[in-house]
Amino acid sequence: MIKSTNYKIFNNRACFTLVFFMLFSYLHSQNSQEDSLNVDASFPGGETALTKFIKDNLIIPETCLNDRKTGIVYVRFTIDTTGTISDICIDSNQTKCKNYELEARRIVQLMPKWNPGKIEGKPRKISYLLPIDFMFSEADIPEQKSEQNSKLNEPNWAGVEFGTTQLMNSSFNSIFNENPYWANNVDKSWFFNYNFFEYKVPIFKQYLGITTGLGYSWRGISFADNYQLTSNADTVYANATTLELRRNKLTGHYLTLPILVEFCTKKDTDKNFYISSGFIGSWRFSSYSFQKGKDGNGNNFAHFIYSNYNLNRFNLDFVARVGYSYFGLFTSYQLNTLFKKNQTVAVHPFRIGLTINIDYFQE
Repeated sequence: MIKSTNYKIFNNRACFTLVFFMLFSYLHSQNSQEDSLNVDASFPGGETALTKFIKDNLIIPETCLNDRKTGIVYVRFTIDTTGTISDICIDSNQTKCKNYELEARRIVQLMPKWNPGKIEGKPRKISYLLPIDFMFSEADIPEQKSEQNSKLNEPNWAGVEFGTTQLMNSSFNSIFNENPYWANNVDKSWFFNYNFFEYKVPIFKQYLGITTGLGYSWRGISFADNYQLTSNADTVYANATTLELRRNKLTGHYLTLPILVEFCTKKDTDKNFYISSGFIGSWRFSSYSFQKGKDGNGNNFAHFIYSNYNLNRFNLDFVARVGYSYFGLFTSYQLNTLFKKNQTVAVHPFRIGLTINIDYFQE
């Protein structure tokens, strides 16, 4: 009898254990099934990929950097059923720097589509709260500043330019009836510019700004007929000559300084469309004429005459420039006359040329 009683007690305990295990398994499966039906939205690749994305794209605003302000900005946004982000807003800012909020918004806007969240197994629009930690060390500050400046100050001036010149009268005409010696050979009147320094004062980020810099300009004007250029204290003119001239050119060397309003579509030169207009001032520091040909005896000659020929020392050109990536076109018109006032008729150089942009200081 004792053995039979123990056996019944054992059987009762076994049945209870089995029922409890089956009930636990059922409840666990129900919870697991429910968990699989309710899924939160997630960044592609998970938390590790999200952390790396923020680290790779985060830029500390310069104003916050200078004030040494750090902390966390909480950004709230909506992820729809396709994973698209919308309704971005700042939930809270613990950094006391408003520019961090702009940067936090920018980071979220850069993000790819997320894996959408699910409720009861179906994709649903979900609100998500993301903390973005703005932390930096003292060692990061110089590098950060340099990176931001290069992104904001990317003008399109430095490089080389070359083209041709047409001399115009005051009526914007190339015919000089009473002074035919100012007619020039356009195809031989070349100029070359070397722009060796540039700087851009931003007005609206990197897209709109004032571009300036320094450059050097070599300008040659080839005269059409056999005239010999001469000048005195009161005038500049040219006399017809019997010399057989193969080359007859007036050349000037100038330093240039631009003041241009520039619009561009990107911060970098590569694949960037830009358009600008404004003024270029120039200072002439050397000028000379060059003639080459044969004299009356058939002897070859070539000689330089260094003179200012009553050329204006300072000039002002109106210029318009347009380009894409490293190449562009420009045209300019000299507002003041080539020669000093009352020394001869009004002569205005009109130039058109090609630009090749070069980022001398690009990292």
